[in-house]
Amino acid sequence: MLALPFAASAGGVLCEPPYNFGIKNGPDPVLCAIQATAKRFLDQRNVADKTDWRPLGPDYRSWVPPCRVPMKAAWATNEPRKSVLVSCRRTIASAHERNWEIAVSVYSDSEQRLYDIHLAAEGFVRSESRTGKLHREAGYPRNETLVPKCAVPFAVNWRDGTKNSVDVVCAKTVQTTWGKGKWRVAVPIEPAPAQTSIDCWAKIPAIAPCDDAWVTEGRKGVARSPAA
Repeated sequence: MLALPFAASAGGVLCEPPYNFGIKNGPDPVLCAIQATAKRFLDQRNVADKTDWRPLGPDYRSWVPPCRVPMKAAWATNEPRKSVLVSCRRTIASAHERNWEIAVSVYSDSEQRLYDIHLAAEGFVRSESRTGKLHREAGYPRNETLVPKCAVPFAVNWRDGTKNSVDVVCAKTVQTTWGKGKWRVAVPIEPAPAQTSIDCWAKIPAIAPCDDAWVTEGRKGVARSPAA
């Protein structure tokens, strides 16, 4: 008998975390079947298109009734992120829903992580903050951003004169069949959380100018100890 790893088997499909819900409860058979349907579709597309897409979902909090007929899969067209749409045309007789569709997000090993783009923007903003007292921090790209990995170091520059966003630029990406050879991604820049006077007391002597801090009122000032 073939011994399976911690990833569990449900209804004849191999199901990986988080859909197995541990050893006690076993895998959710419907979510596992959705995941397996998306994976079969992606495996076929990967061979045909020379890609390496893999399923990220479905969301483990999702619930749909069991399907009575084989599920179908196709590329989703109205999702913010690249996804596979898994559908069921006829559910079990006792189910209230007679049919359903659920999107399964996908990812690729050749995809650039949004966190890496965030870190590049954050490093740029911190450098600018040291020289210009900007007191800003970088956010994250839009969740639907999908670009190939960059093959060269990022370049970062201000997007407009308001300094509310930056562009993280890749001049050359790894070769893929789905992405462009270069890209530019906008990252929002937000005000840094205000520091309190207590932060200033901890950093510099009492009654000293708090030149390197942003006080509670959102302006530079003089930090005084509670006893002053």
